[in-house]
Amino acid sequence: MAFAALLVTAVVPGCSQGDGSGAATGTLDVPDCWSGPFDLKPDFFAAIPSDSTDSDSLQIRVQNGGDFENFSDGIAILVDDAGEVRGDPTPDGASRPSLLHQTLVVALSPSVTPPGVPITPVGHPSIVHASLYLDKTCRTQNIALYALDQVSLNPDGSCARPDGGEAPPCGTPETPATLANTTTSGAAPDASAPADASAPADAGSSIDATVAASSSDAAGSPIGTSTIVFNSLFDGNPAESNAQQRLTDATFDFYFADPREICPGGLGPPPPCRGHLTGYFKFYFERGVPAQPFP
Repeated sequence: MAFAALLVTAVVPGCSQGDGSGAATGTLDVPDCWSGPFDLKPDFFAAIPSDSTDSDSLQIRVQNGGDFENFSDGIAILVDDAGEVRGDPTPDGASRPSLLHQTLVVALSPSVTPPGVPITPVGHPSIVHASLYLDKTCRTQNIALYALDQVSLNPDGSCARPDGGEAPPCGTPETPATLANTTTSGAAPDASAPADASAPADAGSSIDATVAASSSDAAGSPIGTSTIVFNSLFDGNPAESNAQQRLTDATFDFYFADPREICPGGLGPPPPCRGHLTGYFKFYFERGVPAQPFP
């Protein structure tokens, strides 16, 4: 369940200085912490490429304040293969299409395995994962919510806790909603939705498509799906001199849930939505001073 630990082991301890622009607003329903409208007000942005020659992963931090994650609120995004998103040639020189400007489905990382939920093969796994950490707001609690490809929404499509209680109980097999035209990277380019009004026009960052709340489970309840659209993505080279190659620009529509609330055995509806945040981020990678590693 330690998504942050996964990120630490996957990337090098050097990142950008934190300057950029962005927004992340919506609602949260975190028991004993926060319930209602939420505005992250991010002002720290960082990209950390992998130092492994066998990996092209990229971690992105969109955070309020420049403190350590353990004392901050923010969103951690992990791109398993930045080259696939950018459309870079494979290591053997084979070409591949760019996934920039396409809507990519964001799902739970395979390394995050909820108790009692079997690991099932996925034909077209997502290559983008995200988590929300609220260590500043919730303080005494270790709060970590994860962006999922399927969460249960209220009949009106909202994430607010309904007056009648929580989502439908577990125990009944449900037919999961599926996304049409999903690529090997979880792209869903054929859906459409209105642009994010909070993003500035010069950012080029309006969500071209979203499948959130457009599908439903077997009982007819609306399902929310997390998505992200990259308009530009840092190429992972810390010594990059081309400004355009250092740019990361994206919009997102994240539906967060607690994986521990996934029905045991995978039976029942998707877990209840614990947060819905939309927004954007745009920043140029600028290499900072690496932190001193522990001996």
